[in-house]
Amino acid sequence: MKVLISSCVFGNDVRWNKSNKLSQEIVGWADRVGIELVPVCPEHELFGTPRKPIRLQHVDGKVVASMGAVDVYHQLEQKAQEIHSRHPDAVGFIGIARSPTCGIAVGVRRLGRTIKAPMHAYAGFPTVEINSLKKPRDRTIFLDRVVKHFSFKALK
Repeated sequence: MKVLISSCVFGNDVRWNKSNKLSQEIVGWADRVGIELVPVCPEHELFGTPRKPIRLQHVDGKVVASMGAVDVYHQLEQKAQEIHSRHPDAVGFIGIARSPTCGIAVGVRRLGRTIKAPMHAYAGFPTVEINSLKKPRDRTIFLDRVVKHFSFKALK
């Protein structure tokens, strides 16, 4: 089973400041349970690394992703959709908190609530953030969701 994972969580230095957020525990767990992790990073694919940080904010009734003075939100949405289309056999996604593309509940300045970032919003399968997989029980719950999705997809 193929599960997409934020590339920085996989250990690649693709964050805006050329760092990573490696979770060796999750990488090892996935290997033990037979999950093929596929690292993805829309921001790195679009803008390279290092890059200016991207901040989400609410401006004139819409969400914008400011990278300096440029709104890149539409590009992030398109890249997330492209990544999902490149991996039609993926059955899950593991993201990272507070990322403008890979967070499941990302804060938006001046909006007063969170939104799903594009990698979660456009996923047609179970998604989770890495911080929700710290306990073995939580990993089992995510694995069960992914297996159910995989089984359902195989029936089609």
